[in-house]
Amino acid sequence: MKRVISIASLVLSLAAFSATAAGIPPEKVTRPEGTEAFQGDRTELVAKGELLWNDKNVSDNGKKACASCHKGATKMFKASFQADYPHAVKMATKKSKLAEVDAEQMVQFCMLAAMKNDDVLAWDSEDLAALTAFTVDVIQANYREAKAK
Repeated sequence: MKRVISIASLVLSLAAFSATAAGIPPEKVTRPEGTEAFQGDRTELVAKGELLWNDKNVSDNGKKACASCHKGATKMFKASFQADYPHAVKMATKKSKLAEVDAEQMVQFCMLAAMKNDDVLAWDSEDLAALTAFTVDVIQANYREAKAK
């Protein structure tokens, strides 16, 4: 049986390919001017961040949590994770052309690239502040400790 491809489906396929090939626009993962980060108790943010880190509902399809890729203190992190933020992250440089990212940008980048969400977390959200705090205070600290041994 001969398969017929319509011009419309070909155009849609090419558009989808172009968007993927283009990567993630840096402005999608960069805090918009005039927005303020959520401010809260750091201990409470870290505790909420841990819950979110392990929650598969942070992905649009409900199948992936941050912990799905980042199992343990050293999995899926590169040596640059030892550096204080902001620092270069190869994947963010490759896909967004950002020479370096801060922790908040890295969380947002993962929401799009790894979690395959359609959009980032709200810039003023407690969730973004919590995941960022947990990433730096616990995950990065554990990584540094494991690498120091």
